[in-house]
Amino acid sequence: METREVPSAHFLIKIESFSLFDKYKINKYKTSEFVAGEYKCDYISVNLAMTDTSSLPTNWEVNVVFNIFLFNQISGHYLYSPAGITRRFQTMKFEWGLSKFISKEIMSDPSNGYLFNDTCVFGAEVFVIERQAAVECLSLDNVDTRYKHDLKISDFSKLQETWNSAYFIAGGHKW
Repeated sequence: METREVPSAHFLIKIESFSLFDKYKINKYKTSEFVAGEYKCDYISVNLAMTDTSSLPTNWEVNVVFNIFLFNQISGHYLYSPAGITRRFQTMKFEWGLSKFISKEIMSDPSNGYLFNDTCVFGAEVFVIERQAAVECLSLDNVDTRYKHDLKISDFSKLQETWNSAYFIAGGHKW
């Protein structure tokens, strides 16, 4: 885990009276929706779930990089997982998270700053990976090899960085 001063770019939730989670045996809390890219996300119990997926096409998938944050109210920094978590959200798996983000012992100790005056602040940052990759396919089936040019490189082991061959003509083009 690492820390940073900059808050989450997409969502923060302040939880007051955190101790009541244990008292009333609350294991999960859902926050209000928030938008990341053009997609809606739901709750943070150190999990992230996509919502409102009914308008997405069958077999939809959304690839994201996300971070979950916990604010240290003493230092003013945010605890988060460093490299971000890359996950594919899809029909069969629309929720991901960190099962061991922080131990209950560390979280509950006020001297650590995460739970201060029975209040804590979590955040989420979600970056949608847009599919804009150029895809190319080269097939060399049935290649006509009428033009063949052998290159002889003298003293190959003594070459510095680059070597340029003499020009030659093949297929009506200068190479």
